[in-house]
Amino acid sequence: MPGLQDGSGLCRIWDGQIYALTGGGAEQLNSREATPAPKGLLLPAFGATFSEWPDFANANPHGSAWDAFTLTGCSDE
Repeated sequence: MPGLQDGSGLCRIWDGQIYALTGGGAEQLNSREATPAPKGLLLPAFGATFSEWPDFANANPHGSAWDAFTLTGCSDE
């Protein structure tokens, strides 16, 4: 899976829907709304897709990737 170009100059590998994980479940994340950061993110099917990417598979032949991520803090980078 090659990286996706979105016109921002950044290379990203995910083009699917992203959900905000809240205390009560998952809600569709809308990047245009000014809301506090969620407790975590859910990227459906990310783990399976990323694990099949040749660069990941070559570097981690027995590795796995997940669909849910917990946010722990902010960075200036």
